[in-house]
Amino acid sequence: MDYRLTDAQREWRARARAFATEVVAPRAAALDAQVDPAAAFSWEIVEAADERGLRLAPLPPEHGGAGTDFLTNAVMLEEIAAADMGIAVVLAQTWKFAQLLMELGTPDQRDRWLPRLAKNPRGLMAASFTEPEAGSDNVLTYAGVDGGMQTSATKVDGGWVLRGKKHYISNSNRADVLLPFARTDPNAPVKDGCSAFIVAGDHPGVRFGVVHDKMGERLANNSEIFYEDTFVPEEDLLGAENSILSDVARLLRGSNAYAGICTIGVARTALTRAIKRAKVRVQGGRPIIEHSVVAAELGDLWAKLEAARTYVYRAAWASDHADPFDPKMAAAPKLVASEVAFEVTRHSLEIFGGSGVMREVGMEKLLRDATIFLHSDGTNTIMRKKIAADLAARTDEQLDLLWDW
Repeated sequence: MDYRLTDAQREWRARARAFATEVVAPRAAALDAQVDPAAAFSWEIVEAADERGLRLAPLPPEHGGAGTDFLTNAVMLEEIAAADMGIAVVLAQTWKFAQLLMELGTPDQRDRWLPRLAKNPRGLMAASFTEPEAGSDNVLTYAGVDGGMQTSATKVDGGWVLRGKKHYISNSNRADVLLPFARTDPNAPVKDGCSAFIVAGDHPGVRFGVVHDKMGERLANNSEIFYEDTFVPEEDLLGAENSILSDVARLLRGSNAYAGICTIGVARTALTRAIKRAKVRVQGGRPIIEHSVVAAELGDLWAKLEAARTYVYRAAWASDHADPFDPKMAAAPKLVASEVAFEVTRHSLEIFGGSGVMREVGMEKLLRDATIFLHSDGTNTIMRKKIAADLAARTDEQLDLLWDW
């Protein structure tokens, strides 16, 4: 098996690394420290990403991108997250929902909405999914019609009317194009009764509420969205009616690889700093890396992080190549990466001793950021349940072949 990156992938990594070190890193700490969560967002950084060809990289050239694949995108996100997770999330959200629009959109939808994104150097995307009473309930295999999102889309002459509230939505208050998810069949369980639509961020029927004050990943805004009798013309239904959740599972199979690699980027920075600190911090007459207990801990942390990192890259590669795609690969990599990254970041902070919790050192920011994906993009409890459900559904013969890939 050839694990080497291609020349093109190395070029994209270099581009992302330069963006991270030259644009993101110098601004991240000050933006993270803003008291007002909305002020932690930077249009300057978004515009710099646009200038460097990163904002819409996965889209095909005719729509303003470069046609980068899931693995290349993961390589770039790791570099960006190593400077700041929030900026990586801002781009990852736009990438995956632009990809969804590209895959599911009709030729007319692509011709109308993708040029809008491409022409706007601040053009970002968001998909509104989570609601105050429906988070994990949206992805559980629950057959009751009372579970899952309750935002409704009612058919009227010429289109649909959306009514409901979403919250915790990444990029929402900053998005130029929104993909709202809503119940189009109130008599079906959520997995069989939801559809998605394409709506402009400045649509008069869309109102943004509170920007949530998060503990980490602060450079990415998350906010409430209110759909208040929002009319959507019939031609802006995305994909087939009532099928969006199945379509998302099929088309965004690399989404959790994006989430997983963002946590790896944070942990990579934390561990690198810890190793450098251990080489110069002298206690007991010698650098602490020469004390066996510290050396052994750093060795364990590196091994765990590198194993998780390799697994996420495999998941991203599988999203590009595997046929059929193993559904567990849309859950397990994020589960593994987020928990390993949290452990690595927490222990890396402890290498700094008392200074680790001081804000001016920067380690506590990394720990706050590493905490986010323990629940974001689906809680890890739900990731475990999805994996177990797939295992339970397999025959004995299929289980005997479980390790073949």
